[in-house]
Amino acid sequence: MDIRVLTEEDLGELLALCVRALPLDRWSLRLLHDRIFDEPEHRPEYQLAAWEDGDLVGVMLSGERETPEGTAAAVRLFATAPERRRQGVAEQLLAETEARLRAAGRPRLTVGGHAPIFFWPGLDVRYTEAYCFLEKHGFARVSDAVNMTVNLPAHNWDTAAQEELLAREGFVVRRLEEGDRERFEEWMLATWGTTWQAEATAAYQYDPVSAFIALQDGEILSFAAYGGTAFENGFGPTGTDESLRGLGIGRVLFHRCMHDLVRLGHSECEVIWVGPIAFYARVADARISRVFWVLEKAL
Repeated sequence: MDIRVLTEEDLGELLALCVRALPLDRWSLRLLHDRIFDEPEHRPEYQLAAWEDGDLVGVMLSGERETPEGTAAAVRLFATAPERRRQGVAEQLLAETEARLRAAGRPRLTVGGHAPIFFWPGLDVRYTEAYCFLEKHGFARVSDAVNMTVNLPAHNWDTAAQEELLAREGFVVRRLEEGDRERFEEWMLATWGTTWQAEATAAYQYDPVSAFIALQDGEILSFAAYGGTAFENGFGPTGTDESLRGLGIGRVLFHRCMHDLVRLGHSECEVIWVGPIAFYARVADARISRVFWVLEKAL
């Protein structure tokens, strides 16, 4: 078995592997390219692929983020061909990953919790074999997260009436535009920080831009984005100035995003790494559909 760095030329083989090994998710070449090769702080030396007789039999793709506590390392995606499990493929990939991270002076390795721009908040607990593998190799659960699913055809996402009411109070709701980029980036950084700034501005990779904003007197006060992190039908992040919460602005922006996802042909939206569970249950009948565990080990 040969372990080498994954390249863009390998994406076709990676797509086929993910479809077979990770069937709970919707994979595409564009998604893999954007999340792997366009992600912040891309580190090629941690994108490891295992090959045997010309076939891709496993991957372990990791990355780093700068945090207040120092440089944090995490596994972003790993998969083994179903017929090659329990044959040492994942063990060799993990050993090589850990060796490279130790050489770089990283004190620990996490599975999940690797924002901005990620596939999952953690390990989906339904991937039982993966959890058993990680536990066997010293990982322990440190936190959890949930996603919620919205049934898109079950609702009318029209916001005209709500927007008319907001307009009477001086609010303008519209799609984020290219001309907004500089001030939007500045506002995101100042108001929400670097993580959400990266994930929200990723909306600019789509045409039309996959984000909406609310303004008053020309000032951006609220935003909602989709498709920029996790999977293509994923919603988030979103935020509204604290002084304006309760006016329905966040709901309108959320519904605008849902309308877009319907137009794009999606039947479901997955709200990513949810904080206010009750909000999404109320405004969209969303249901908790996925549970993730963030796992960690010392190196």
